Amino acid sequence: MKQFGCFQLDTQNECLWRNGERIALTPKPFAVLRYLVENPQRLVTHDELLEALWPETYVQPQVLRTYVLELRKVFGDDAGNARFIETVPRRGYRFIAAVAEPSYSAASFEKKNGAATPSDLVGRTAELNALHQAMATAGGGERQMVFITGEVGIGKTAIVDAFCRQLGAYTQIRIALGQSVEGFGGKEPYFPVMEALTQLCTESGDGKSLKVLQQKAPNWHAKLACVMTSEVRTLPAATLPSERLLGELCDAIETMAAEAPLILIFEDLHWADPSTLDLISALARRRAEARLMVIATFRPGDVSDAQHPLKGLKQDLVTRKLCVELALPPLQKSAVGEYLAKQLHQTKPPSGLTGFLHQHSEGNPLFMIEVLEHLISQNYLRQEHDVWQITTPLAEIDMGVPSALSALIELQIERLDPADQRLLEAASLIGVIFPAWAAAAALDEDIEEIEDQYERLTRRLHFLNPAGHDELPDGTQSAFYVFAHSLYREVLYQRQSSSRRSRRHLRVAERLLQLFAGREYDVASELAHHFEAASDWLRAADALMTSARNYQRRGDSQEALLLTRQASRLLDNLPERERTEALSKIRRQVPSLATLLAEAMPA
Repeated sequence: MKQFGCFQLDTQNECLWRNGERIALTPKPFAVLRYLVENPQRLVTHDELLEALWPETYVQPQVLRTYVLELRKVFGDDAGNARFIETVPRRGYRFIAAVAEPSYSAASFEKKNGAATPSDLVGRTAELNALHQAMATAGGGERQMVFITGEVGIGKTAIVDAFCRQLGAYTQIRIALGQSVEGFGGKEPYFPVMEALTQLCTESGDGKSLKVLQQKAPNWHAKLACVMTSEVRTLPAATLPSERLLGELCDAIETMAAEAPLILIFEDLHWADPSTLDLISALARRRAEARLMVIATFRPGDVSDAQHPLKGLKQDLVTRKLCVELALPPLQKSAVGEYLAKQLHQTKPPSGLTGFLHQHSEGNPLFMIEVLEHLISQNYLRQEHDVWQITTPLAEIDMGVPSALSALIELQIERLDPADQRLLEAASLIGVIFPAWAAAAALDEDIEEIEDQYERLTRRLHFLNPAGHDELPDGTQSAFYVFAHSLYREVLYQRQSSSRRSRRHLRVAERLLQLFAGREYDVASELAHHFEAASDWLRAADALMTSARNYQRRGDSQEALLLTRQASRLLDNLPERERTEALSKIRRQVPSLATLLAEAMPA
């Protein structure tokens, strides 16, 4: 690689990179550029260029001018005020930009084996730039610790993979990854560390890392013996890692980083064992010069417990300015539009699709991908004549929860204790935004105690957030909360049995009647919803008619008719005799709707 300005000349792949974007050059312009870049700051004559590039072929010098013009278009250069290639009239050219050997590149790579490439990664430019800046600092000998944090599916692994691929053309940079596994925390000391060490010692092929480990940390070298040879050795108890051996491993890692820049990646650190966290702490705190960068990913919601060792470690390192945290936010709507354009190979996605996808994914990249795949698999989105079109009006699409996401969300919920699951299930009965008093009514428990429990949940769970307070008709205050993703609410709702949902909906409806006694029309739609969910068809229809009468008084006969029809459909669930009595009652209650009712309900 040769670096000049915002460009990198990739001699291995015979292409040019500009700020991470690959620029394809035909062979001859690339050859001209390569020769000039490899001979910077001096005059390269026409004859020298022709002899170097076409040694056995006669070529008109005018051809060189054509190629140089093509290069100037790529650089955005001006012959009269050149920044890269200077023309020496009638003699040749001079490459005048400063040329350097970069320690890393922002180059992106073609999609390989179906894996996502940086060009597929949308809305993360700032975070990728921050990683490259940290790499540049580490390359100068100042070690870097970076925590990449965010909820499930937010793209922590994707951004790490993209960053590593952007470094892939630079063989002098060593990268090793260790994966923490759920259930191994506290049971398998240094599990991700041993995985990373194994990569370092087996994938380079030159054996240097293995020799360093043997010299600086022989006990660690011995632990890798079962990987390096067919022999499996059992270590004596006296040689197992301790505080002293932790220092040996740090020495070995720093020695490896002295020979070439080294990146250690530890994924899912929320599941890591305490010994692995001790190593990360030690590497971050040591002050010796090292071309070392440590990247660790974790989910903040899984380390919210004050007793979790990672929480204290991160807070301490942040306070001492020994680490940087990149907290990944949800994607903006514009990023979702960019993703759609790339995936559909269509400059302008179908009208409304970007907003629909952003709404149903709440900016979570994994959810965005799954929702789009669901739309395609269900034929809501179809390609016709090379153009993607929506086959069903977006307002009529019943998304539900894609099966892959449902399983993922269910797994997260199952990790919670039963009391937390019960709280969340009750909340899901009300809506994406819900008041604590309604959840307390559903559970038939004290509102103050329920509010305290929700407050604790919001500090621990990434998908539940506080949403302010509101005053109830009796003058009391109630806290409101919101699910970060409607998909979580849907899964929580569906995992309850129908009988349990009915009982809880009924309690919420009865509490609404108590709170709004004399003002039932203010909450008629909420009452109808809960009574219908509880299969109390009579009271659900009555609530709808209360709302219909209110709309009729306000002169909105169309809305009154719509609500009356809904009430009529609910009453169809009753036995014939009860249905007839209910319809008669409704007609007596709303004589002012005479004509509309005749259309809405049979005589």
